[in-house]
Amino acid sequence: MPRQIRKLIFYTSIIIGLLSAFSIALYAYGSQSTLPSNFAVAGWRVGGMPYDKFQQQYEQRLKLLTSFPVQLQTSYSDIPNRQLALGELGVQYQKEALEQSLGQLFGSSLIERIKARWTLRHANIPLEVTVNQKQLGTRVKEAWKDLYSQHPVAAKRIVTTQDTLTYEPERKVLRIDTAHLVEHLKEIAPSISYIYNAAPIRLTLPLYEQSPAVTIETLKRQGIDRKISEFTTSFPTSGEGRIHNIRSTAASIQDLLMAPGEIFDYSKIIEQTEAQFGYKEAPVILNGKLVPGIGGGICQVSTTLYNAVLRSGLDIVERRNHSLPVSYVTLGQDATFASGFINFKFRNSTDAYLLIRTITTDQAVTVKLFGQMSPSITYDIDSNIVETIQPPIKYLHNASLSPGATRPISIGKAGYKVETYRIKRENGTMVSKELISKDQYSPVPTLIASNRGDIKTEEGSPPAPVQPILEDGVKGPAFR
Repeated sequence: MPRQIRKLIFYTSIIIGLLSAFSIALYAYGSQSTLPSNFAVAGWRVGGMPYDKFQQQYEQRLKLLTSFPVQLQTSYSDIPNRQLALGELGVQYQKEALEQSLGQLFGSSLIERIKARWTLRHANIPLEVTVNQKQLGTRVKEAWKDLYSQHPVAAKRIVTTQDTLTYEPERKVLRIDTAHLVEHLKEIAPSISYIYNAAPIRLTLPLYEQSPAVTIETLKRQGIDRKISEFTTSFPTSGEGRIHNIRSTAASIQDLLMAPGEIFDYSKIIEQTEAQFGYKEAPVILNGKLVPGIGGGICQVSTTLYNAVLRSGLDIVERRNHSLPVSYVTLGQDATFASGFINFKFRNSTDAYLLIRTITTDQAVTVKLFGQMSPSITYDIDSNIVETIQPPIKYLHNASLSPGATRPISIGKAGYKVETYRIKRENGTMVSKELISKDQYSPVPTLIASNRGDIKTEEGSPPAPVQPILEDGVKGPAFR
């Protein structure tokens, strides 16, 4: 055999041997069951440790971490210090990055394992710290139960007997700032390498003052600074039922607060009062006649409120007079109510909130409005009878009378046409005069019984209209 061929065979054998040895070495390198040299997990150096031993110790360390104590303390003598475990406080160690690295080292192809082992030979794999905020919040409330049993108290606006406004301040309470506590826990949560023979971590509990929704500041921002109008109507001879109805309806608007631009709807007040207090028997107006019913007196409240509203310069949205004159207010200055037909509405046309206050005795009801209006502005209400309508005479046939005889039954009452104006004054000088309403009150006819053929008579009472209208009550008539 030529010398050159032998030489080629020799070198080829050497190369094949080296490649085989290298392959065996690579296989051995990639197939190791230990962690790479100088490999660390969150500062815990585990290079060269068998994988199964690492898994066991790793789980033990995680359990120790979650039970690691944190001393939470404050400088408030009435808030006790508490020692809680990290796990109780919702601290969790996320191991996705570690699991991904371990998967490359022990769960992939040989080539990938070799590559990963070389890449990770000096790696320090972090454990991300997260906090379960819901768990933290629940545990904090349990640990400081007495603290969370205290609740903030809203500020109060107080109207004095002199109709001035004062304020009772709100009461704040301390609360644990869990958002900041989350960040502090993330910062101080110990590494997996820092768990043996270590003292509890001390942490100042972050606190803040929780205010109620209503504070002196929020109340003052509403702009209510003084009493702007007041009106009183009397009912000295009313029965127990009517007094109850007036008192209950007035109670439903007591302390009612209206935002700027808000519209007051009297029908909702009636519904609220009927549901809360119920209405009692008292005379109502049915088709222009006073009859027994339920809820009589509710229009005295709407009338009193209407007059206070007129004298504060607010916008009237809807209002009608009674079909009959009422005794407790000047003609043209009443406001009736008939469910489904007649309502009373007004708008808070100021830039501030409006507060309604009521006072009811056994003989009178008063409505006071508090809001914002220049003290130099005042309003006068002027109502004038422009026409008096004489009561007609109605004859009712009565066969029991002697032929040709008549007998008075009742004396009629005159009706009226009334115009009402609102006069605005500034520092006592009139600046405007506004026509508020043109009202008509129907006359009540004089009734005479008759048995004369020369007089046109009506048999019995006149027929009721197709759609009866009940005023100043919620139900009627209630005959016994």
